[in-house]
Amino acid sequence: MVTNYYRYITDVQERNQLVSERKVHSRNSVTGHETWFSPSRYDNPLAAQQQLALPAPILPIYRVGPIPEAAIENLTIGPRRVQPAFGQPGGGLEIATKSPVWLLGLWSFGLNNYDAAL
Repeated sequence: MVTNYYRYITDVQERNQLVSERKVHSRNSVTGHETWFSPSRYDNPLAAQQQLALPAPILPIYRVGPIPEAAIENLTIGPRRVQPAFGQPGGGLEIATKSPVWLLGLWSFGLNNYDAAL
């Protein structure tokens, strides 16, 4: 059985990087460009924020994926349960890698469809 993963992003700059470079890779140098993914597909951005303990008040604006497990190399963390953080309960599942992952799809919660700009 193949596990698929998703990334939930809040930052338009990360969206622009995905479009221009066609890869998923954290822009955060403080974390060593560690990129987080979840095997859970959330269709509601509030559920993603709560289960993955993403900082409030900014909700995810995009879901990236599905990304096959085989496309994510060199795991640095996980799989593990998300601990409560940023006032969110956590409880979802997560993994992390510092390696880039090539883009397969960019779901827009606002459009309720894949972003046609890709």
